[in-house]
Amino acid sequence: MTILRPAASFVLYLLVLSIAGIGICHAQSDALSATHEMTANVNDAGKFSEEAEKKPVKKTNFVVLPIPQSNPALGSGLTLVGLALYNPNESERPWISGVAVMKAGSSSMVGIVQQATFMQNRLRVIAGIGHADLDLKFYGIGTAAGDRGVSIPLNQVGTGGMVQALYQVGDHWFLGLRYQNTHLKSAMDLSQLPRIGAVIPEADLRRTTASLGPAIEYDSRDDGFYPTTGTYAKANLNFYTSAFGSDVNFRQFSASWNRYWPYSAGVVVAGRVATCVVGGNVPFSDLCMYGRNNDLRGYTTGQYRDKAMLAAQAEVRWSLAHRWGAVAFGGIGSIGPSFNELLQQKMLPSIGAGLRWQASKDYKMNVSLDVAFTKDDRAVYLYVGEAF
Repeated sequence: MTILRPAASFVLYLLVLSIAGIGICHAQSDALSATHEMTANVNDAGKFSEEAEKKPVKKTNFVVLPIPQSNPALGSGLTLVGLALYNPNESERPWISGVAVMKAGSSSMVGIVQQATFMQNRLRVIAGIGHADLDLKFYGIGTAAGDRGVSIPLNQVGTGGMVQALYQVGDHWFLGLRYQNTHLKSAMDLSQLPRIGAVIPEADLRRTTASLGPAIEYDSRDDGFYPTTGTYAKANLNFYTSAFGSDVNFRQFSASWNRYWPYSAGVVVAGRVATCVVGGNVPFSDLCMYGRNNDLRGYTTGQYRDKAMLAAQAEVRWSLAHRWGAVAFGGIGSIGPSFNELLQQKMLPSIGAGLRWQASKDYKMNVSLDVAFTKDDRAVYLYVGEAF
C-alpha cells in the first residue's frame, strides 16, 4: 500500500518534524505522543559550520510547503507547513518560527512552534503549543498485536504545549530542563479490546499528563540542516507526577545518537541509533512507538508500541547538480516489554530511497521525498529537511 503520509498524530509533531527534517509521517500514532518528542526534534535544526559562525546568515528565508495526502485512517486532505528562518542576533544558529495546519476527512490539526538562541548561542530555547482532533486506529500493545494488523477505531482530541531551555556547559555540551503538559481525551469501544488482545483502563481515556525533567545534548555537527561531519546525541528523562500537574505517575527515557561521515566529494554517510524506555503506570498513549521520529521509515507509527524500543539505521546521501540530491537508507529494530527483552523480540527491518531538492541555499534546507519498504507495507514521505 502506497500512502502520502502526513505528520504522525499531533500537529506539534507535524510541525516539529518538518522543521527538524524528521518528516511527514503516518498519522496513526496518538494525538499527544508527539508533544513528548518535540524538543528533541526541533533541536535537530541546530548548529552551523565554522565558516557560517564567522559570517552568519542574516537574511530571512521562508519555506511554505502544501502537502496533499491520501490516508486510509484520515482520508484525503491537505497539510500546509509554513516556516520562517532568520537570525536577529547574528548567532551561528538560526531562529525558526513555524505554523502548521492539517485537514483530512474528519481530522484536523493546528500548531505553532518557536526556536530561539541567546547569549551568543549558549542558551537555546524552544516552545510550542497545538491542538488536534484525530480519527485514528489502535492496534493493541506488543509485537504480536502489531503483526496481526487488526485495529479498532480511536478518536483523540488533545491540546498540549512544552518549553525547553538548554545552556552550554562545555565544548559541544548543553544541559537544561524541559516541561510539557498535555490534555488528552480518547474515545474507543472498550468492548472491542479483547478482539485485539488489549486491556485499557477507562481512566486512560481522559488524561492530563505533565512532566519536568533533565535534557542533555552533545552537538558537534558542522550544520544543522545538512550535516556532513560531526555527532549529535541527546537524552531526555521525563518525570510525570502529580507535583507537576499530572493525573498519572510514570517515567519516560529517550535517547538518540546521530553520526555523520564525509565519504567523498558530495557523498555523506549518516548513522542513527535511537531508544525509548518507559516505566510506571504508563498510559497507552505514552508507550514507546516504533516508527516515531522516522525510527524506522515505512512503519505506521503506533502499530507497534510497548514499554521499550530500539532502532538503528544508516543512510548514504549524494549531492547532485543543480540543487538536487539522492539518498538510500536501511535499518532494523524492535519493540518489547522491557529493554532487556528487545533482542529477543522479532526484528523489524526497513529499506528505501529518496530524492532531495534544496529549497533554501542560505540555510541548506532540503525538501525531501522518500519511498520506504517494510516486509508488509510501503510508504511515501514528503517533508522538509533530512530524516535525521
